[in-house]
Amino acid sequence: MLRILLLLFLAATAYANLEEYFKDAPNKKNGSQLRGIDFIYMINLDQRPEKFAKCFAEFSFYGIEPYRFSAVNGWELSLEAINDVGAPFQPWMSMAKWGTYYEGDFEPRHEPVSAWGRTYFCHCMSRGAIGIVLSHLSILQDAWDSGYETIWVMEDDVEILKDPHMIPDLIDRLNDLVGVNGWDVLFTDPDTKNQMGQYVPSFGFAWRPNYFPPDPDKYAQRIDISPDFRRVGSRFGAYSMIIKRSGMEKVLNFIKEYKIFLPYDIDFVLPPGIRLVTLTYDVVSTQPKAISDNGAPNYIK
Repeated sequence: MLRILLLLFLAATAYANLEEYFKDAPNKKNGSQLRGIDFIYMINLDQRPEKFAKCFAEFSFYGIEPYRFSAVNGWELSLEAINDVGAPFQPWMSMAKWGTYYEGDFEPRHEPVSAWGRTYFCHCMSRGAIGIVLSHLSILQDAWDSGYETIWVMEDDVEILKDPHMIPDLIDRLNDLVGVNGWDVLFTDPDTKNQMGQYVPSFGFAWRPNYFPPDPDKYAQRIDISPDFRRVGSRFGAYSMIIKRSGMEKVLNFIKEYKIFLPYDIDFVLPPGIRLVTLTYDVVSTQPKAISDNGAPNYIK
């Protein structure tokens, strides 16, 4: 009887509704000021108005006004929310590596992924990173529900390195190269950067206890398809992504099914069939040494 009750508990936990923890995007204005892009979102914590103000001023210079999306603050999530959105361990899952879980004091605890029913995240995943995932998923859900075909999603640590008004023409070129239905996500730079401003490419995928990709070799793919574009199997950084409706659907369906386990910029490469393209040069990229509240709430409370 105890075993049956445990399995029922696991099943109920596994299918808790992730959307309960999505945030709305109220008071949106129509239009994005860029041809071919339905809406432009910028993720920003309420506690970091200065970061949004800096980015907004840069874009306003070009006549572009991104919508400020009030981020899900992972440091303010309840313990119930944390355990609802994460991946509960079940007997059929892989126990190959260490994970992190949270209990009543909100301190991260680390152990090999092995305890039935315990909600795990990847090793050392912070509560701030959980909030970032929920922020991105909230935007994808809002865009999907709004019927948008193409959106631009940014975080508040970007910098403009070339005129962003070139992006619609770049999308046209990409459509001519691979077809309108030949890509899901276009990144506005080649790769993320480290604190020194050097590119940090990705050539693989991260472990999940509840999903193993059928074609693990594809994540090392890096193929230049023109002087402007590179098709990649994986990459880091979610700070500037142009996402088509097909990409919204793939990412939403994947994480809703498998729950949150990895940081967003590691997880979005895993959905089956997702097609990722980067530029071969910077248009909008990340700010090296930007202030971050990912690993700790460094803002003034």
